[in-house]
Amino acid sequence: MCLTTSLAACGLIDGSEEPIRAPSTPLADEIMCGIFPNQELRESLGFDTYWYDYMTGPTSDVETGQSGYSYSCDMDSDRDPFGLIEIDYRIGSQVQPSAQPALEFDDIPVEYSDTAREVTFEGVEGEGWVWTDGVEIYVAWRYNDTQVLLARLTYWGPDEDLDEQVEKFHAVLEPALALIPELASATPTHVIVPSPTPEAEDAATGTDD
Repeated sequence: MCLTTSLAACGLIDGSEEPIRAPSTPLADEIMCGIFPNQELRESLGFDTYWYDYMTGPTSDVETGQSGYSYSCDMDSDRDPFGLIEIDYRIGSQVQPSAQPALEFDDIPVEYSDTAREVTFEGVEGEGWVWTDGVEIYVAWRYNDTQVLLARLTYWGPDEDLDEQVEKFHAVLEPALALIPELASATPTHVIVPSPTPEAEDAATGTDD
């Protein structure tokens, strides 16, 4: 099952019919996506990472004139009971849950009235919400008037364990949310692990003239 939108994760970026094989064992990197300790992901959440892709850099909105920084992270486990973790930090007032239209941050408790509840993170200024939707656990955080973050974890385990997984996801995110703005504003970065072959990378980043 390919749950990410990245062509590298799907293993088809070289244009061949034979997919690029993900590692058969979890990655041993100490830090995932530039900020998440691998040991914490494993011990606190039980999430083994087999592939990750993250990117940072400046960004702007030509319509509003706003400028700021972005950070995106995709970590793929695809091993029961987890699918992936996605983090999206950007400028604006909207978040975009998977396969759904963009949603104003202030509309979250209305759109997800059955499961949304306010959440706080120690050492992080702002306001946030956590909610569940099917097999997905979401956390949205508004840092200030211009920067918001959406985190998503896909969880395929028993429904009775869902609340516990929400709390574990919160624990993993808490230190990261305090560090992401600084990481996003540092030197622009794009890292994929395992790295695709040069041919696959060219195919993935190439554009038509």
